[in-house]
Amino acid sequence: MIDQATLQTATYSIRHIATGQYVALKDAKRTSTLIVLQDSHFENLAWVLDKLTGLEDTYYVRSFLQNTFARTEEPPTAGAEIVSGTESYPWFIRPAASGFGDFYLISPCSDPSLYWTIVKTRDGTNAILTNNPQHHVYWQIVKMSA
Repeated sequence: MIDQATLQTATYSIRHIATGQYVALKDAKRTSTLIVLQDSHFENLAWVLDKLTGLEDTYYVRSFLQNTFARTEEPPTAGAEIVSGTESYPWFIRPAASGFGDFYLISPCSDPSLYWTIVKTRDGTNAILTNNPQHHVYWQIVKMSA
């Protein structure tokens, strides 16, 4: 785990707290759906968080493997899939309420009332947005070594 104050530009895995599954791309297409998997190869689980200068808790989330960005429809809505694409898209990645450890919430900058979540708890399920802050919205972000 990492100290919340030092979440800087680096390569990380993004792990769902409730299931232990990791965010990955569904396939090798340049525009792919983000899914969660229990385990996979390093390259599939690696995400580069590019911290945006001068903006607190704001990042681009970029696939290490495809060099594509996690994004969603604009304007974002509850139930929308999180997909990859070639255009950058800013996300708020902020610590969950105190007492939760190194757990994070990930939200579109254009609507911080929405959160990354998963549809179901089985492998291969899609990552989507929810407006329910109680519905599987906590993520662990772990720095990876190359």
